[in-house]
Amino acid sequence: MRRLALLAAVASHAQTLVLIPGSFNGPEVFDEFRKRSTAKVRVVELPLRMKNPTVEAFATHVLHEIRDEKSFYIGGHSIGGMVAIEIAGRNPKGLKGVIAMEGWTHHLVQTEAFGGDPGPRPARAEALRERIVNTLTDAERKEFATAWRKWDGSKILAETHLPVLSIWGDRGRERPSRALLRVPERDNIVLHWVKNSGHSLLVEAPGEVARATNRFIETNMFAARNAGKLPGRRRVIYQAVEGKTGFNMHPYITWHKGRFWAMWSTNRIRDLQSGQYVRYATSVDGERWSEARALTPSEEGYRTFARGFWVRDGELIALAARDEAVRPLFGPGLTLLGYKWNGKRFDAPVVIARDAINNFPPRKTASGDWLMSKRNHKMNVSMLRGGVTSPGDWKAIAIEQKGLDEPEWWTAANGDIHTAFRDGERSRRLYRSINFAAPVKTNFPDAMAKFNVLRLSDGRYALASNTNIDGTRIPLSLSLSDDGIVFDKIYTLRDEPTIYRYAGKEPGYRGYHYPQLLERGGFLYVIHAENMEDIVLVRIPCDSLNK
Repeated sequence: MRRLALLAAVASHAQTLVLIPGSFNGPEVFDEFRKRSTAKVRVVELPLRMKNPTVEAFATHVLHEIRDEKSFYIGGHSIGGMVAIEIAGRNPKGLKGVIAMEGWTHHLVQTEAFGGDPGPRPARAEALRERIVNTLTDAERKEFATAWRKWDGSKILAETHLPVLSIWGDRGRERPSRALLRVPERDNIVLHWVKNSGHSLLVEAPGEVARATNRFIETNMFAARNAGKLPGRRRVIYQAVEGKTGFNMHPYITWHKGRFWAMWSTNRIRDLQSGQYVRYATSVDGERWSEARALTPSEEGYRTFARGFWVRDGELIALAARDEAVRPLFGPGLTLLGYKWNGKRFDAPVVIARDAINNFPPRKTASGDWLMSKRNHKMNVSMLRGGVTSPGDWKAIAIEQKGLDEPEWWTAANGDIHTAFRDGERSRRLYRSINFAAPVKTNFPDAMAKFNVLRLSDGRYALASNTNIDGTRIPLSLSLSDDGIVFDKIYTLRDEPTIYRYAGKEPGYRGYHYPQLLERGGFLYVIHAENMEDIVLVRIPCDSLNK
């Protein structure tokens, strides 16, 4: 049995990628691929002299070799790809996705999809193969070479919830259907063709295979089906009044000096109307809430938008953006304002940022400064970093993006800053940027709605969002991640059908909107707007997230 080979990391935010060579190949077959990979590559070789070798036995061997890996992708070429699929069927803890490089789901794929044609075998591929073959007896070669004929991975691909990348060389001819490849048409399975390449694609086109794999890993943000419904206690913070305060949205919550603080935007019938203003309420226990009070005035011809509470150096600053009441969004006078609590009331506002509206209040970075998102009145998105010397001291960070909106950011466990966006172009998937690089589309489902991420006290990450790709903001979901990179559990918070009490609303207002998370005293609180009428708080025992 050859020894496991460990290869070096290439990027600060790299994920571990475990690779398995194909029939009669060693780790050298991945040399060129590895030079172009953005993953930490670890190669596990198959035991060629295993008694009664099977794909299932090979998978057991690989899992034993990588038993200490906490978070990883697994891929392989040829029989290595089949082993990767077999491991997907076992769904070991920490597995985030699978890459099968010419990994046949069934031995008949060779003849049914490609007429038995493996494509050309380059001289280097032949040399790599001969180096291994020459170490084996005829009996050993025959036994190993036929192990893959005893396996069928069709059921695994039909049932696994894990992201799968299936890479194939097209042999320079018409590409066979997914049915002939036995690769089912499912949202979690990506099919990638390498033009004019054959079975030896790691030698013929290692760069293309590496790019496809890199893109797959970078876009993978979601790796689980629904994990059930969480128990939650529902409390109404504010109930709408028809014709007066019939429309309520943009809720935010925080804890400051012994009280919960909630704020939201209020209008008469619908959003964006002239006179929109911001209200707030407080509570000691999260159950009983004070009467709602106005934070900002209702001004004819203008609007204000609730933008959250910024607890800065022990002081509470309520944020609100003000602009002219124009359509669609926003007016040229758009300004982010801050109202500081003086112990009895909120002071007159100061300017936090001009031509700016944020998504969530600033949060501290690892370096000690503050970071928040910004949209200007032309809907251009950037990030603002600073807020240390004064609440209005910021420097802009540009992010290359088009058609993306309402960014939310967090620091992953490895120290990288992740910024995610909803897609205004209606892909129904979130986009993600790492360390402010150009965003890429992920596989995380999204209803084109605002979402929020919070790092919990136990180190995990929670994401509250609407995970319905038909655009309806039902259900309201909570997804969990151990590392802030892949969210691999998703719970339902609320999925009951909702009905408007008052007329004048558009169909898209139905459901659960604008969630924000707060952890306090062993509970996770989720504030949101229901039907954009009522401001509602759901309290979830943190212990239920461990079940």
